[in-house]
This record gives sequence, structure tokens and C-alpha cells, in this order.
Amino acid sequence: MKKNLIPTIIGLMFFLISTTVFSQDCGYYPVKKGAIMGYQSLDGKGKLTGTSRITITDVQQSPSSAVYNVKSEYWDDKNKPQQSRDYTMKCNSGEFSIDMQSLIDPKSMEGFKDMEVTFSGTDMVFPSSLSVGQVLPDANITMAAATGGMVIMKMTIMITNRKVESIETITVPAGTFECYKITYDLETKMGLKIITTAVQWMNKGAGAVKSESYDKKGKLLGSTVLNEFKL
Repeated sequence: MKKNLIPTIIGLMFFLISTTVFSQDCGYYPVKKGAIMGYQSLDGKGKLTGTSRITITDVQQSPSSAVYNVKSEYWDDKNKPQQSRDYTMKCNSGEFSIDMQSLIDPKSMEGFKDMEVTFSGTDMVFPSSLSVGQVLPDANITMAAATGGMVIMKMTIMITNRKVESIETITVPAGTFECYKITYDLETKMGLKIITTAVQWMNKGAGAVKSESYDKKGKLLGSTVLNEFKL
């Protein structure tokens, strides 16, 4: 279970962090109902490992907040459908946040369906604007699985040291974008500890157009690039 679950969680973490930092009338990443963001996932050598697409299916707005219904779809490197899932994102008083529980792949939870599973943590928050040198809030989630009141598995995901490093121009299949470069650390604990670092390039209007992940020795593990963007 541990051997297969941890890589799945890390892979989904990088995908969702890259593709869900959008908000309509919530500061920095304007999208609307019907918006589509498509991505290519590559391994450390640049080989295609899969594709994905995010669609905003509905937007429910009030004067100070909004809730976004999102559909995400995944295909493997041979374009075979892998999974589809729905979740929500929220904007409140100009601040966009992601429930960290939404970053857990539902398929990875199937092994715990007969257990008592609880979640706790701090949502990932994105401010209404970015600037070079800005430090962004940390985020974390802890999942505990118990049976008969006894915890038999505990997993913690921590996202720390989020910082806006610079402004760069990035070219991806979807086009050329002026971006803020954001770096952060990702630590996953479940028996063993996996530490990775990541870089994101964020564009006003398109959100994350590229992300890269590295192991603790600085070796590139993989990347995600925007290859489709429709409003």
C-alpha cells in the first residue's frame, strides 16, 4: 500500500497545485464557466507521461464569495482515459483557497474504505496579487486511518517555503506568457519521508503555465506544461 500510494499522491499534488489556482473576480486568476485548461505531463527526460484537462463547469457567486465546480480528466501517454473527478474551489473576500483534502486521489483511498478516516490541516491560500519577494502561506494536511479506535496509518503532506522569486517569460505549447516564478518545498510522510521541491510559473489570466519538480539532490523528476487554454 505505501509503496504504491505515495507516488500517486505526489503526482496528483503537483498536477492539482498547478491547475487549480484560478479564480473569477477573486484577484489574480480570472476564469469563467466553460473555461478549459489542458496540460501535458512529462518525466525528467521530457518524455510524455500523460495529459489532463480542467473544465470549470459552474460558478456560483455572491457579492463577497464564489464557489467553482471543477471537472478534471486524465489520460495516459497512449491517450487512454484514466480517471475523471469533480471537486470545488472557493473564493472568499478576494482570497482564493484550495481545500487540501481535494488533493488526495480518491482511488488511493479505496484501500481504507472499511476504516475510520479523518482529515485535518490548513488550506492552501493564494492572495489577490503577487509581487517579487512575496512569501506565501504554508499549507498542510494530515490523514489518519483507524480501526476500532486505533490509528494504523497516518500520512502528512506539508507545503512550505512558498516564495515569489522573479518575473520571467515562459514559452509552452499554449503560447508565450509573462509569469511570476514561485518556488516551494513538498514533504510527504507515511512511514517513510519523501522530500521534493517545485517551481511554478504563474501568469495573470492563465494561472499556472508550467511547473517542475525536483528531488532533494536537485534532479528533475518531471514537469507539467499548459498546452490548451480556452475562456
